[in-house]
Amino acid sequence: MKKYFASFLFGFGLLACQSYAGELKIGSWGGNVRSGPSTEYPKIGSLKNGDPVVLLKKQRPARDGFNWFKIAYRNGRVGYQWGGILCGFNNKVNGTYGLCENDNRSTPRSYECLDLNQFRSKEAKRKTKITFFVGQTDNSFKIYWLDYNGSKKAYTSLESGTNWTAETYISHPWVVYRVSANGSESCHSIVKGKKSSSQWLLR
Repeated sequence: MKKYFASFLFGFGLLACQSYAGELKIGSWGGNVRSGPSTEYPKIGSLKNGDPVVLLKKQRPARDGFNWFKIAYRNGRVGYQWGGILCGFNNKVNGTYGLCENDNRSTPRSYECLDLNQFRSKEAKRKTKITFFVGQTDNSFKIYWLDYNGSKKAYTSLESGTNWTAETYISHPWVVYRVSANGSESCHSIVKGKKSSSQWLLR
């Protein structure tokens, strides 16, 4: 298994209310990501126009009326960006500026759970990444890789406000199960990666 891919786990807490957290419906117009909620904090990264982010916490408004936000970006990195260069993909979000002109979100290829028995991993050379995000929900999820015989191999469990990135191959299927309070599991979705990295929102 290790021969074909490695996986990494990133966790972060959603500290905001439901209207500001857990949805991949907010983007950036680009610009600096900082270590704290003002320009006085050092730059720790940058975003391109249209890059997706997850809002973790809304800070108090700046003098110009836009909020600073604590965000997660690029496979679990965390920082702060000014709301004046954040934008909604589908709807405007309070404290940000308008709607995004570009949208760099990419979702993986998804399939029906009814077809689960038809899937198994195949040999491939093209690597890719899938990041699984869990939004604000009472549900928890378990993620399995389907091996070359179609058997499930458990990889991780995710709760509300966490994410996990799988380094995989475009021909490798992943199955997400929703886990109930009593521990029973039901199939949520089946996904395969694309040529570029993709994100899959669970809720």
